[in-house]
Amino acid sequence: MLEHIQPTSQNLIAVKAIGKIEDADYKTVLTPAVDKMVAEQGKARLVLEIGPEFEGFTAHAALDDAALGLEHWCDFEKIALVTDHAWIKGTVRAFAPFMPAQVKFFDLTRRAEALAWAAN
Repeated sequence: MLEHIQPTSQNLIAVKAIGKIEDADYKTVLTPAVDKMVAEQGKARLVLEIGPEFEGFTAHAALDDAALGLEHWCDFEKIALVTDHAWIKGTVRAFAPFMPAQVKFFDLTRRAEALAWAAN
C-alpha cells in the first residue's frame, strides 16, 4: 500500500510504499494527490519512501506508475526518492536525466532532509 507521510507542507506529496503496491494504491492515493496538487499549484513535488517493508509492484500498479509519469511528465518540479534499495535507485537514476523534474536520492536515515529539500 501507499501511505501518506505526515506531517508535510501543503506544497508536497509524501508517501511510503509498504508491502505490495497495487492498482488501488495509485487510484486512491497517489494519482488523486498529484492531480489535485497540479490543478491547485501548477506543479507537484513528491517524496517517495521505499523501505525494507516494500515487497514490489503488481503488474497493474507498474502500468499505473508509468501512466502517472507520462500524464504528468512536465508537472513534477521535484522528486525525492528515499530508499536503501540499490536496484530502485539504479532504475530511477537511469531515467532521471530525461525527466524535467529535479530528482534527488536520499538514504532512509535522511527522510527529514528529503522532505525539507522537496518542500523548498
